[in-house]
Amino acid sequence: MLIQLGRKVLEMRERIIIRPASAADADTIAAIHCESWRDAYAEVLDPAYLAGPIEADRRTLWTARFAAPAPTQVVLVAEAARHEVVGFTCLFRECDTQWGSLIDNLHVRPALRGQSIGERLIRAAAARLDPAQPFHLWVFEANAGGIRFYERLGGQRVERTLDDMPAARGAAILRMAWPSAAVLLERD
Repeated sequence: MLIQLGRKVLEMRERIIIRPASAADADTIAAIHCESWRDAYAEVLDPAYLAGPIEADRRTLWTARFAAPAPTQVVLVAEAARHEVVGFTCLFRECDTQWGSLIDNLHVRPALRGQSIGERLIRAAAARLDPAQPFHLWVFEANAGGIRFYERLGGQRVERTLDDMPAARGAAILRMAWPSAAVLLERD
């Protein structure tokens, strides 16, 4: 049984492709964003927000980002068999003089976490940077699994502050930073 499950995971990894997202992916990206936040941040974000307004909020965000993309914006999706989008990341290049580029979002469908999809997405984003370029992201401090994942990939906790999104109700967030894209790309 475990051997069969292991084979299925390997087959899934091999079939995942990372590609640039398009406006046609906006609704799916918004849905994955909602699904991921509802799963990972059920104890962090306002339950009333997660129960409904999140859907319109994320759909509006992603529709706008594709309608008028920032020149520094890169959105990538992980696509499985039958062209099913199962995860995404959004990168803004060189947006901070000290910390470099920003990984603004990295989400994988909760049922598919642990299959290296998130790692493939963040590596694909880092590969679009100059190898010497630093980058960073923000993660809720309560997201212990996410923090472990970023630290395993060489991210370092460099700052703690409070999130200003109303639904976060002042929850603590951490800036995870990499001194260069090469630090991640050269890591096994």
